Amino acid sequence: MPVAHGLTHILDSVSGKSRPLTLANNVLAVDGSASTQPISAASLPLPSGAATALVQRDIETAVNSVTTALGGTLTVTTAVAKSATTVSNAASVAASDLSGAHDARNHRRLAIFGTTTDTSNNIDIQVSADGVTYYKLGYSSIFPDSDQSFSLLLDAPFGYIKLKYNGTATVTAIISGSN
Repeated sequence: MPVAHGLTHILDSVSGKSRPLTLANNVLAVDGSASTQPISAASLPLPSGAATALVQRDIETAVNSVTTALGGTLTVTTAVAKSATTVSNAASVAASDLSGAHDARNHRRLAIFGTTTDTSNNIDIQVSADGVTYYKLGYSSIFPDSDQSFSLLLDAPFGYIKLKYNGTATVTAIISGSN
């Protein structure tokens, strides 16, 4: 739009000539009348894909259908599998001793819990894919409480798990898992 001396001009589509935009009483006149022109939203066309009452009824019907389908009894086809292994049973252990193994191949979550007379040293978690070669599980360690109990919950994306004791103690440890 060309601007001349602080005025803004627009192109008049009827005459093809440039006309200045002017305000009369702080109102922009677009039709020469300087009065408010009513419009009706009901007469405006809907854009492509806009919701109509018919579409809204279709959506309501679909939602009611799903709600009806979800009513009733939920049937579970696979039972929840749980198992627990006492990997150390009042065992006398020394630093670097390993517990027995727990088969975690069918588990998604594990709970490790038990008691130890050694509350000064942590217990490391060792994991394996094949039950033969074990690796320390990152920075995961169990730190016994002053009451000699310990516990930890973790995900189980591995096949087998053992505990590695880092001090001399008497330990009872259980590893329990569920799918």
